[in-house]
Amino acid sequence: MQKSSPSLAVSPVRFFQFALVGASGIVVNALILGLATERLGIYYLWSTVLATVGSTLWNFSLSEVWVFRGRRNSMGWAKRLLLFFLMNNAALIVRGPIIWVLTSGFNVHYQVSNLISIGVMTVVRYLFANQWIWSEAARDTYRYNIHDIVTIVSESALPELEPFRTTQLVERPSLLVRIGLAPLGQPAPPGVRRLDYDEGLGPLGFRARIDIGDHVEVLASPLLRWSPHVLYTNLVEPILRWILVEKGYALIHGACLAIDNRAYLITAKTDTGKTTTLLQILHNQTSDTAVAFISDDLTVVSPEGRVHNYPKPLTISAHTVRAINATSLAWHERLFLPFQSRIHSRNGRRFAHWLAHSQLPMATINAYTQCLVPPPKYFVQQLVPGTQLACEAQLTRMLVIERADDVDISLPPDEALETLMRNCADAYGFPPYAAIESFLSQSHVNGELSAMERAIVASALRGVPTTLIRRRHGDWWPQVLAHVEGSTPDRLDAAPALARPTPSAVAG
Repeated sequence: MQKSSPSLAVSPVRFFQFALVGASGIVVNALILGLATERLGIYYLWSTVLATVGSTLWNFSLSEVWVFRGRRNSMGWAKRLLLFFLMNNAALIVRGPIIWVLTSGFNVHYQVSNLISIGVMTVVRYLFANQWIWSEAARDTYRYNIHDIVTIVSESALPELEPFRTTQLVERPSLLVRIGLAPLGQPAPPGVRRLDYDEGLGPLGFRARIDIGDHVEVLASPLLRWSPHVLYTNLVEPILRWILVEKGYALIHGACLAIDNRAYLITAKTDTGKTTTLLQILHNQTSDTAVAFISDDLTVVSPEGRVHNYPKPLTISAHTVRAINATSLAWHERLFLPFQSRIHSRNGRRFAHWLAHSQLPMATINAYTQCLVPPPKYFVQQLVPGTQLACEAQLTRMLVIERADDVDISLPPDEALETLMRNCADAYGFPPYAAIESFLSQSHVNGELSAMERAIVASALRGVPTTLIRRRHGDWWPQVLAHVEGSTPDRLDAAPALARPTPSAVAG
């Protein structure tokens, strides 16, 4: 299994070329700015406009013949030049106030103010140029099949679902994801229920339309093509949760390991330490029979207690990498990991959830943040090479981990169910989840989806012992590993299916 590499990801080589072109453009910009201001006596803000025009022509020419050379594009060069000018002039709307504040407010030399403003806008300009001006003429369609239960067709890559990607035709997907904008307030077609979620920023913000008819169709704003992790996590995954319930399955919040045909579900509140615990178990296992990986964050479970893998890439921290000595990461991945993991840390997410209660457009802010600083996500075999993957197994034991005084307790069935459902609810909640959950529940003809999900989970846990493991310092993995390697099977069916899932596309 390889790390997801969606077509819209930033190419380091191309970005470096774009940055070099931009650096040369800075020289051109500075020369024109100085000439116009010092020699011609033009006010420095008007000189900035002239310098922008000159450097834009320079940058466009080099981008055409070097950075984006060979890309298939349906637009002619004149239209690309127009869009490039519009992009730089739009950037100037942001740069102008920055230059004015630094120069007039803080007495920074106008040349230095100009350089700072250009640096701030470099990444945003590259993303716009890469995705819109020199975009490929024809974009791929991404198709996914989750265990022949749910099928998805998307106009944008969904990196977390890469293991379920299929090349086979999906004629009637359960979920169709399109990219674009539609006028708000349009009536839905007959027999279709519609939700419009909009944060009021037009094409620059988070906007989504969800239509429910014989399938679910999502129209996501162009911003989310640039931020595929937000597209999946904050829009697609909440919808998938309830589609799976309608299909008779639950997408529960828990890591899962298997040995032979026995599956061990590890659940905890978000950011407790499931990922680090799971990786330490895989790294330190001693059993002759290999412990196989099923999932890290979410697991699909049937009412019969059959768990199916959901092998999303793991979001890791610098601490996690040190804990397992993940030498397979490249040097540049290790270099940027501390910064990435700080932005996407437990405290960072808590701060974001706190801001979500304000009137700020948090889904938009989240999309821009993850666009500029993607979360550090890696598939398990990159972190622990040689890890065996299991497609499914029979749920045999549930282990709950918490940070508290050291103790191991057996939980009664009712408390085990409440704990798991509470942890599932804790995994969601970031905008626009509340709106999506309410809309999908109201749209369902058979009653409250959350009650259906609870019934599925209760059935899956029937007869499954649950152990609560509390450790003050977060060192749960030795005890969890002892349960996995030393337990006797409580519920057995056929032998587990091993290896990467290769689903065949079916109608949703």
